[in-house]
Amino acid sequence: MNIVENMQWPPMGFLDWKMAEHSAWYSGDAEILSNFYTMYLSKNVLNIPYPLRTNGESFWGRQIKNQGEIVVHVPIAGDIAETSANFLFAEAPIIKIAEAHEQKASAGYKTTQEEMDKMLIENHFFRRILEGAETCAGIGGGYIKIAWDKDLSPWPIPVVVQADRAIPEFRFGILTAVTFWKVIDMDDHESKVYRLLERYERGAIISTLYLGTGDKLGKKVDLKSHPDTKDIEETVETVDELLAVYIPNMLPNRLDRNSCLGRSDYSGIEGLMDSLDEVFSSWIKDIALAQAKILLPESYMAKMDNGKMKYNLDQMFYVKLDMDPTVEGDKITPQQFAIRADEFEKTSLNLLDRIITSAGYSPQSFGLNIAGRAESGTALSMRERKSFATKGKKENYWKPAVKRLVQLMLLVYNEELAGTVETDVNVNIALNDGITNNLQETAASVKMLSDAMAASTETKVKLLNPNWTDDQVQAEVDKILEENGLGPQEPPDGNLDLTQMKFNKNKPKGGGKNPDEGGDK
Repeated sequence: MNIVENMQWPPMGFLDWKMAEHSAWYSGDAEILSNFYTMYLSKNVLNIPYPLRTNGESFWGRQIKNQGEIVVHVPIAGDIAETSANFLFAEAPIIKIAEAHEQKASAGYKTTQEEMDKMLIENHFFRRILEGAETCAGIGGGYIKIAWDKDLSPWPIPVVVQADRAIPEFRFGILTAVTFWKVIDMDDHESKVYRLLERYERGAIISTLYLGTGDKLGKKVDLKSHPDTKDIEETVETVDELLAVYIPNMLPNRLDRNSCLGRSDYSGIEGLMDSLDEVFSSWIKDIALAQAKILLPESYMAKMDNGKMKYNLDQMFYVKLDMDPTVEGDKITPQQFAIRADEFEKTSLNLLDRIITSAGYSPQSFGLNIAGRAESGTALSMRERKSFATKGKKENYWKPAVKRLVQLMLLVYNEELAGTVETDVNVNIALNDGITNNLQETAASVKMLSDAMAASTETKVKLLNPNWTDDQVQAEVDKILEENGLGPQEPPDGNLDLTQMKFNKNKPKGGGKNPDEGGDK
């Protein structure tokens, strides 16, 4: 996109508006949702030229502030995004440099592996990708850029950037450049808004400061004109790579099949989530209306100094009342309305089931339909097959992205910081499956493989200890073979002379002498 002064900001296409809608759902805040549907859509304050739902078509679009209505928001959207991230990165992925784990690996590759391990832990890399995975599921995609600051850290710093704060450029589906933007400062009326735009392209980062208004980019100003940007260089030459990675949640985007932007887990279920909030709000309203009430004649109430009437409930059972019990209208009548809890619960659970399934997950992943079950890892995997299928799809986007990020950080570590590691390396990524099998199940699996002679000792050790390094596995294999007398044994003189060995196939089983040896025939 060609960015020019005084242009509409932010530039909003249809997918940008859908990201804004999904962002409102992800927030879990009822006021943000109400503002989005009533202010931005119904009033059309930003001139949306696309057919989005208006205030009369959704529960949240009908909510007007200060109306005294009971409104409840169920934050299922946030739960979906969090569950997606947990499936991917609740357990840190295993990242190895292939050359460092070869049998005759050089010291340089082993040092690179050690330095990389320290870098990923100390620069909070695993925490960053977990954070990125959650917002990626919510709004359809996300970016992670590589920054560095010698005063803050000796390592490159991965930074998560939200998809609705970026303007990407793709060629053949590959990110070639991206402009990240953020509001640096603004006044109360949004008449003066400072925005910093950072363009990441191959080999360079270009920063520009604009002074505009709430809906206009404005004009370029000197970076030194604001204290928050005075130390930023206008152009920074970097390694000959694009130091940013885009991770789509999933593709294709069903709203625009030609787009390179990923689709949100909420795509197509906005109406279901809206209906769920309406049902829950009606449920709570039903509870409020069903509060116990006492109907009594006004003559039984005492008049207060301010002219209002009151009835002392604490004395109602022992104060003498001047009433005729035979008169129908003079009776005190308690009233308790019924609460339609069963109907509301069934409707809510049905909507939850539909929302979760349409988002690509099994209801069991959210604690539904599991009453009385205590299942093994295998059974759990079968019941949550849909969730694991979705996880597998997302891994296809995250694995190459994580690999690329690690390679970029190694390059930046060498070129911009004090690193002396190998950069031309093959990075292997292994994501955990999120299922913990107990030792009894794993041991049974190993025994079956052993009885069928279908796996080597090395494979069985790896199966029991999936997180061990190759050196640890080999050490354990050597111990097992040695303890069982199966290890390689050297002959006494170090050489094996086959010509001196005799093989006799006719030796009797009962221990008698062989006929050739002169024994009894």
